[in-house]
Amino acid sequence: MKQSDRVKLGIFIVRNLLLYFLFFHAYLYFRGELDPFVLSAGFLLAVLLALGMNRLRLRLWAAFLAFLVAVFSLRLLFFLVFRVQSALSPGPHTDFLFFYFDRDFFPGLLPWMLVWLFNLLALRYPQFLRWEAGFDALLLLAVFWPQGNYRITFYPHPSLLAYAVFLFLMLAITLMVLVRTGAQMQSHRAAVRSAASFFWVFIPLLLLVLLFVLGRYNQGMVRQGSGLMKPTLFRFDFSQYVRLESEIEMSDDLVLLLRKQGPAERILLRRYILSGYDGKRGFYHIPAGQKGWKDLPVTVPDSPEDFQDPGHLSRRKVSQEYFFVNFDPTSLIGMNYPIRVAPLTNWNSSSFLRIYRVISQVSDASPEELATAAHSPASAHRLTPEELEVYTEHGGNERIRELAEKIVGPAVPGQLDQLGRVLRIHDYLKSNYYYSLMPGLAADGDQLSHFLYTSKKGYCSYFAFSMALLCRSLGIPARVAVGFYVDPDTAVLNFYEVRAYQAHAWVEVYFGEYGWIEFDPSSQVIAPGEEDTIRFGFDFETFARLLEEILENQHSLEERLAEQIEVEHRVRLLGGELVRGLKMAARLWYFLLPALYLLVIALLKSLPLLRALLAASRRVKVKQLFASTRITLEGLGLRASGEQSVLEYAQRIEEGRPLRFSPWARAYLQAVFAERFEPDDLKRAMECRRQFLSSLHRCFSLPRRILGFLSPVRLTGGRMR
Repeated sequence: MKQSDRVKLGIFIVRNLLLYFLFFHAYLYFRGELDPFVLSAGFLLAVLLALGMNRLRLRLWAAFLAFLVAVFSLRLLFFLVFRVQSALSPGPHTDFLFFYFDRDFFPGLLPWMLVWLFNLLALRYPQFLRWEAGFDALLLLAVFWPQGNYRITFYPHPSLLAYAVFLFLMLAITLMVLVRTGAQMQSHRAAVRSAASFFWVFIPLLLLVLLFVLGRYNQGMVRQGSGLMKPTLFRFDFSQYVRLESEIEMSDDLVLLLRKQGPAERILLRRYILSGYDGKRGFYHIPAGQKGWKDLPVTVPDSPEDFQDPGHLSRRKVSQEYFFVNFDPTSLIGMNYPIRVAPLTNWNSSSFLRIYRVISQVSDASPEELATAAHSPASAHRLTPEELEVYTEHGGNERIRELAEKIVGPAVPGQLDQLGRVLRIHDYLKSNYYYSLMPGLAADGDQLSHFLYTSKKGYCSYFAFSMALLCRSLGIPARVAVGFYVDPDTAVLNFYEVRAYQAHAWVEVYFGEYGWIEFDPSSQVIAPGEEDTIRFGFDFETFARLLEEILENQHSLEERLAEQIEVEHRVRLLGGELVRGLKMAARLWYFLLPALYLLVIALLKSLPLLRALLAASRRVKVKQLFASTRITLEGLGLRASGEQSVLEYAQRIEEGRPLRFSPWARAYLQAVFAERFEPDDLKRAMECRRQFLSSLHRCFSLPRRILGFLSPVRLTGGRMR
């Protein structure tokens, strides 16, 4: 096979891979209804029809009619076969064959037609290849545009979406290279036009796709893990901003193992405290230090660290050890209230990303004690005015306040204490609402009001948001906590398995000297019709394997002291910074990839200047500087013909332009062919180059020169006669 034939075959294959990529992702919208085998067979048939009609040299309108005749004739043929099957074996299984065929046939007709048309145009009109990349980018935009509002349905993880679009980009660049290679075999000028068309048509359209479509996922929440978990590119962690989704899915991915020692009636492992509230974005985490805000740390320290014990009444110490399997290893999780955090040594070939111990003060205050808290005169445990303002902010929602007053009844002094009001709100939500993974979409966009007044069903975030706001509207300090709920009855040797679907949200209410007390208002009653959708099993095999590994190595679980980990600390800090940099790069890849693409072009075009700077020979310096000049002129569209000499080329581009290129070209020829090239000659050559650059700047604006420099039309300076 000749080289030109191999290039044409490569172009044909890559083109159709790009088309099948778009075709397949369009199918993903209907994957539960359409048959991928039938659709793929139709794709192949459309390609074969394009090849056949190109060989027959049919006019475009005649080819279109022939395509329709061929496709519907094939449908008729299948129907005749189905009729024979129905006659031989009557019954529902053959009667439905007609329906099944048309179910896939008519939705696939339009994409099959596009595949056929693109192939026929590419085979018949070579110049179409210069524009097809742009059309593919528009189709990519059309296919991916509905994947917005932070809902990715194509893939279970946003990084897979990034890899898929990256594959599309690589295939498109490969197609560009093949098209340019094929054009160079026919005409150098055609090759330049082909590459320029790719740059000016495809790259801007692709950037639009990346910026306005894929960028919508950067800060979004993926519908996975109770609406609280978000898959990052590397690990699971919580979103600091819990959103109320209209529908969520749950994952049973193993997140961590917990070992607990000490009393606790319920186990709520807190990751974040959502203290702030805004009517538009809901509850959100206020980082420590922001506007003087004080909060518990959210990352694991590098060495054991003690936190001030606020001295809350009726608290007992509970020790916890966390063994991270699939979770951000810097994340700090602990029961309320952590007073000591100590990272533990990890063994070689460990299955765990991070191991650490937390000592918490957990409340065991009785209802009678909490009932007296609101009337306590102790000032040491009172909130500051700034904290009270934050923890009672409810957006001025009068409808929420009216509902709260309706729930707790009229405010009669001495009749109902703070605990009584909190419990009435808690019991009201727990008794009058259903737990649901499909709360529905509010017509006006107000998901919380839709939950409270219309649908009356939702998942944990709906209940926690509602209770916190209802309490706040009555002046009761409340906040939302997010983390994991662990059933105390699931312990095996004091170990608990924690999975993604256990991600949970609850409410913490402030009770003076007793501190923040946890309330979980989520209903235990599943919404009608959803009883069979919320079931997860227990992976005993994995749990047993990990538990055995911990028990075999528990002798090495020692606190890592600061003096023991100084060197490792520095290395890990460097590695942590590297990982964070990779995460940032991965999240911003749709900016970085185009930037890297342009950087590579800039570096390639700057190589002659670098060689000239490092050259010891005067002749080599001039040759490399002239090569850089040629690259600049080619980028500006002043292309040279293979039959022209250097002086002929210089004189041609000077026609009608005030360019001083001929003196610089003569200096270059002197450096190449003269027997001697002295320092004075180099000095005159540099002056000619300076005058040329000055005239070039007058002829072409700065934006035009920058675009020309970044254009991939010519990346290296070739030789001229």
